[in-house]
Amino acid sequence: MAESKKKNILPPDVKRIGLRLKQIRKAKGFTNSDDYSYEFQLNRSQYGKYEAGSEDLRISSLIKILGKINVTLSQFFNDDYDRL
Repeated sequence: MAESKKKNILPPDVKRIGLRLKQIRKAKGFTNSDDYSYEFQLNRSQYGKYEAGSEDLRISSLIKILGKINVTLSQFFNDDYDRL
């Protein structure tokens, strides 16, 4: 009898944070996350997972990403975030 895998269910805000990251990327004129990751020296694979909302994101990782893209926490969690 095979053991069933338990799916790791992430909180809805993880997906929303990913959508906000994607929104900021597009506002900076980047159509894909690979070019964006290379430009801002982010781990391409990991960043893509964060943006997709498929990987849990530590607050320290978010702060590092925002620092590299020159966005403050208050700019990130603004009205645009609330509308997502």
